[in-house]
Amino acid sequence: MRPKDNMKMKKDVRGQMEAIGLVVIVILIALGMLFMATFALKSEPQKKIFTRKGLAYSTMSALMKTTISEKAACYSLSQGAPKIGGDVIEDCARYRDVDISIYQCIGPISGKVLHSCAFLHEMITYSLQNTLGSWNKNYEFHSQLIPFQGEEAIDIIEPIVVGGCPKWKERDSSGLFPINTEAGLVENALYLCD
Repeated sequence: MRPKDNMKMKKDVRGQMEAIGLVVIVILIALGMLFMATFALKSEPQKKIFTRKGLAYSTMSALMKTTISEKAACYSLSQGAPKIGGDVIEDCARYRDVDISIYQCIGPISGKVLHSCAFLHEMITYSLQNTLGSWNKNYEFHSQLIPFQGEEAIDIIEPIVVGGCPKWKERDSSGLFPINTEAGLVENALYLCD
């Protein structure tokens, strides 16, 4: 072999090695971009879930702490303005099967004097429509009484469902907001979904 051919062969080999090096660099960059894209896509649903859970919890917490306004005209002489999360829910659980209840309040939608259970349903519907409904959120509100005698759970008010959040859909819960009453334990929960 002549020295010129030997030198030409070394240049060809060096050129091929540089080309292979560039291909390896391009592959590594592509893999890095793929990894970053995958990571970015995975973090977005986690952010949504965190936001939904926080919104569900804070909405439910606010509902349970809501004091009924004077417009509802359901003051009790001994207790003052009732709260949804204690007084009205307890009254509904205790008197759900009779026509009369301690708190008979004027509903914010119907404008009529209602039994505490009917008022509770109307008040929660109204409150959720003005918050979650105005933000186009799908939600479900459930309030169930678990009697002390070990009977099955009973809905004290009809579930409030807007858009629906079935179990197969991506949904998050406020968690249970239990209220201990003379009739049993009332478990309240709000589900949010997209």
